[in-house]
Amino acid sequence: MKKTACFLLVAAALFFVAFPAAAQEVPGSGEYYEEQYRASGAGELPDSLPPDTRRLLDGLGVDGADSGKILSVTPQGYFEKIVAIFTGQAGNPLRVFVSVTAVILLCALLNGMKLSFGEKPMGGVVDMVGTLCVCTIVVAPIVSCIADAAQMLTAASRFLLACVPVLAAVMAAAGQAASAGVYHMLMVAAGNAVAAFSADVLVPLMNIFLGLSVVSSVSPGVKLGGLCGILNKAVKWVMGLGMTLFTGLVTMHSLVASSADSAGAKAAKFVVSSSVPVVGNALGDAFNTVVGCVKTLKSGVGAFGLLAGIFIFLPVLAECLLWMLTLAACSGISQIFSMDAVTSLLKASSDVVSTVLAILLCCMMVLVISTVVMMVIGGVT
Repeated sequence: MKKTACFLLVAAALFFVAFPAAAQEVPGSGEYYEEQYRASGAGELPDSLPPDTRRLLDGLGVDGADSGKILSVTPQGYFEKIVAIFTGQAGNPLRVFVSVTAVILLCALLNGMKLSFGEKPMGGVVDMVGTLCVCTIVVAPIVSCIADAAQMLTAASRFLLACVPVLAAVMAAAGQAASAGVYHMLMVAAGNAVAAFSADVLVPLMNIFLGLSVVSSVSPGVKLGGLCGILNKAVKWVMGLGMTLFTGLVTMHSLVASSADSAGAKAAKFVVSSSVPVVGNALGDAFNTVVGCVKTLKSGVGAFGLLAGIFIFLPVLAECLLWMLTLAACSGISQIFSMDAVTSLLKASSDVVSTVLAILLCCMMVLVISTVVMMVIGGVT
């Protein structure tokens, strides 16, 4: 009996030892990334983009803030999309160029025929009629361009106000709470300021500027050229100064907040590694893995925001550049035939478009540079 009992005990021990021990599987970095991606709301960012911008990004293969999709963008596809944008915006300026050139050539032909009404030559009448015709051709598209710029700024501020909370939350989850708070505060203020500026200042100011320029060109007795030039320079100087001051403020706050976040992250890792016995180092490595996944998500969201911002601004920037080239070419043709009134009108209209372009570039640089500074100083990797 004793032998039988011993045999059963040994058999039972061997039976239980034969089964391998199984531990709960630890999620990999990919699973951490997917979980954080869903929880952060980054997948909903494309819904806040304008339809045209979404189509442009879909053409690049970027339909979300996933870092893998951002890396799939090739230089060839990127520049092909930019060329397609400029090509698509070239139709209206080309038609205006042909129409204005036809008016200039017709006026030059009539002036060359030495027509007269009674004893008075008709050269002055021809020039005035040609200037009014050019005015009717040029002014309406420029007013439409100003309205497009205001709508684009509103759309950019709407996307910014949707993207900033997501990026700030991801930064806070990555251990950059101070940087996230600074970024959220400054960029929300910038987004609201851009929206208010586009609705309440840009459209009225630029339309008034265009009206003064047209009156100064059509009515030689009303000398408004100096006032228009001062307004043009003042707007550009104010926008440049505002961009410089805001970017400097973001950089200053980012440097201080980044130092605080770095010290906090090192302290947290030290506490985890030293206070937990036996597995403290393993927990410290796991902490680094989780933080690395969150920072990868942060880089993807930031890169998607930058790419989307560029393609929000790019169509209107292309439109303004093409209008400037068109008006400059028409002005050169009118100078050849000594049509001073038409030349003055076209140059004044070009100044209005250049002012709109300067405002757009300043707003774009504020949003882009601020995000880049926060990404670089805060530590993308």
